[in-house]
Amino acid sequence: MRILHTADWHFGRLLEGRDRREEQAGFVDELCRIVEEQSIDLVLIAGDVYDSVNPPAWAEELFYD
Repeated sequence: MRILHTADWHFGRLLEGRDRREEQAGFVDELCRIVEEQSIDLVLIAGDVYDSVNPPAWAEELFYD
């Protein structure tokens, strides 16, 4: 079994007021590519998916899509 361990995605986080959704969407695309190329069986997320308790809707959509 191949496991990819990740952590602390912090979707919805701003950097000095700058929206990072494009950068975070690129991360998801790269993660999916790695999972496919490396035949990953399980992705383990050991940390914060969102940056806050009440993330913006786009951050939740990014995670669930």
